[in-house]
Amino acid sequence: METRKPRRPAIIEPETLEYLEGEEDPALSSESAHTSARILVKSPNGEWSDPEPETKERLLAFMQGNGVDELAELWSRSPVNTLPGVLWRLLLIDQWVKRYPEGVNTRFKQGLNSPQLSEYLDIDGAHSLDFPAWKKQLEQILSGSFDDNFADFLDRSQAVLRVLAASESVWMKKDSTNPLANEVTLRDNALLVTADELLDAAAMYREGRLD
Repeated sequence: METRKPRRPAIIEPETLEYLEGEEDPALSSESAHTSARILVKSPNGEWSDPEPETKERLLAFMQGNGVDELAELWSRSPVNTLPGVLWRLLLIDQWVKRYPEGVNTRFKQGLNSPQLSEYLDIDGAHSLDFPAWKKQLEQILSGSFDDNFADFLDRSQAVLRVLAASESVWMKKDSTNPLANEVTLRDNALLVTADELLDAAAMYREGRLD
């Protein structure tokens, strides 16, 4: 079988990063993950890290042509207390919601009426969540078109996960054929753990420490 050769990124200058995937140098892999994440999310001061729209257009064109798998591979190597690490978790959630829309919608409704919900989240706050709007915002985040406050979105995201967790404690059953089944989704109380991580990330973003 022919070995797939790593290719240069379509969105990052070659003198900065050598490859988008298949890097032998972990430092380059990390820099690539952070650079791509910064292109998609505004900084806390409301500015884009790269003001040139062509940069984002190249990244989005790359994602449309190649899918998000290569970026996801980079982001998945990043710690949770980093912007690419947070985007990796949001990507997992987005893919889960899109693969199982009816099941996720049902779980959200069940979670709102679960007696366990009060253990995870303020009841009034839970019922004020706009689930369809949140799903749309999640897509906007991953397409670089989200124009609101990222920390506020993370706050809403952790609340959504707590509602879903109130419906059932298992996020995803172990299945080697399911590409979404990994160390994040299969850990104990995965939804609640991820909710805590997103809550911490929101605080870090507001403080300018999420990079």
